[in-house]
Amino acid sequence: MWQAVNSLVDRFSRMLAYLSGAAILLIAVMQMAEIILRNFAGISLPFVWEYASYLHISAIFLGAAFTLRTGGHIRVTLVRGLNPRLFEIVATIIGLAISSYLTKALFGMAWGYGATGRTSGTINDVPLIIPAIFVSAGAAMLTVQLALRLVQAVIGNPLVVPWHETARAE
Repeated sequence: MWQAVNSLVDRFSRMLAYLSGAAILLIAVMQMAEIILRNFAGISLPFVWEYASYLHISAIFLGAAFTLRTGGHIRVTLVRGLNPRLFEIVATIIGLAISSYLTKALFGMAWGYGATGRTSGTINDVPLIIPAIFVSAGAAMLTVQLALRLVQAVIGNPLVVPWHETARAE
């Protein structure tokens, strides 16, 4: 049962990481199109910079859970050397508390955007619920991944799985 849950969360984290990568690729494509069109056709794409900022923040949050699972986050290892297991448990509890609060706040913000129909107020008038829901989903997945990490730390399972091994469960 534990392995099935872990495998499912890893697969979903990987899927969100691919979505994150696609968002970053889309930013690059949009910006290249803007530069080429502006320089060679005298045309500007007014949506590029606004959409790029929404895609960027979404990409950060969508990739956070997979980055945690594969050991990509920055770590402070000075204190960890004293008692690695205890450090991982305490650090994960702190991270879980912060991530849980952040997830709750982000979903509340997204809910508010949806309920009020708030938009960006720019020329594009983007409904703010769209980027907010992607950011909220990424934060929620990070919270789930941190909860699983806490269980793994307590029972003594490996906390980090190399990115290529997360695909084996698929």
